Amino acid sequence: MLEWYIGVQNGFELSSGKLGKHFKKYLPEEYYRIFAKTYSDSDYDHLWTAIFTACDLFRTIANIVAEYFGYEYNKNDDDGMMKYLNMVKND
Repeated sequence: MLEWYIGVQNGFELSSGKLGKHFKKYLPEEYYRIFAKTYSDSDYDHLWTAIFTACDLFRTIANIVAEYFGYEYNKNDDDGMMKYLNMVKND
């Protein structure tokens, strides 16, 4: 989704690089800082924080991309996935 965001913001005229190599260059600093927080160490609680951070970032960026293309972000699927992740985390 971050690659789509970079494309939307730049008229699809540049590449974010293989495996997001240029994310730091093309993402706004705020989004890159959040993206970096999606990586975790081996601590169980940190892992869940990273997962939920990734979900929040995806949701934010997906809404921007969806609006650009005239689509509606599927909040029902998002809510269902968040419910499932919380269930797995608390199980």
